[in-house]
Amino acid sequence: MTKLVLALLLAVPLLAQQQPTQPAPQQEKQCLTVVNAGSHAFRNIMLGGIAGAVISKAQYKVIDSVNYPAHEGQKFHGNDLQTMQTAGVHVTIVDKTYTQEDVAKARTLCTDQE
Repeated sequence: MTKLVLALLLAVPLLAQQQPTQPAPQQEKQCLTVVNAGSHAFRNIMLGGIAGAVISKAQYKVIDSVNYPAHEGQKFHGNDLQTMQTAGVHVTIVDKTYTQEDVAKARTLCTDQE
């Protein structure tokens, strides 16, 4: 039994040395651009950003996504957006009167962040 334990203790460092270290694969940046889906809470969002969205329990409609499994038109509540943001998803809320230029800016802001 002692020989087995000693053999294992000697083998573990050897096995660790034989395995090449590989850099961790970088995850692609995940981004969502959403618009308020018609709640009275727009003021809360302007005042508190994502935190205001959580307080309001408002719904938000996806208008653009990058590397995130959401489709255009899908709706999320403010607390869902906060959970996503906590998990590393970059969430941008745009005004209801957004233009395609606003969507492009949101995408650029997201993908240019390190």
